Amino acid sequence: MTQPQSFSEFLRRIADTEPGTIRSQVAFDALDADDPAVYFQDVMHHGCVSGVVPGLVYYTDTHTFFDAHYEEIEELRYAAEEEFGLPLQPQGDLKNWFAWWAYETVVAQLWAEMR
Repeated sequence: MTQPQSFSEFLRRIADTEPGTIRSQVAFDALDADDPAVYFQDVMHHGCVSGVVPGLVYYTDTHTFFDAHYEEIEELRYAAEEEFGLPLQPQGDLKNWFAWWAYETVVAQLWAEMR
């Protein structure tokens, strides 16, 4: 980032300029929370499995998220597999696993980008 800005301003810019992306979904979710930084920390420490992401609790939610963001999830998967030199090893319901993994991956990326 070129200029210092608040975390909320950073998220608002993403929400406004990257519609339809996982990044914008994460930004909107965090901005809806009482404290966006605490929301990010909760997702990073406890994961989507904890229920901290209200829109990704039920299979119907995670499947819809997966279907809506399939291409972006695939891009994230390819990048991760190339970076680590190993294929990801999803377990259980694939759409659910990849939805949670992608959301958590984007949370970590945005957190690192802001820092």
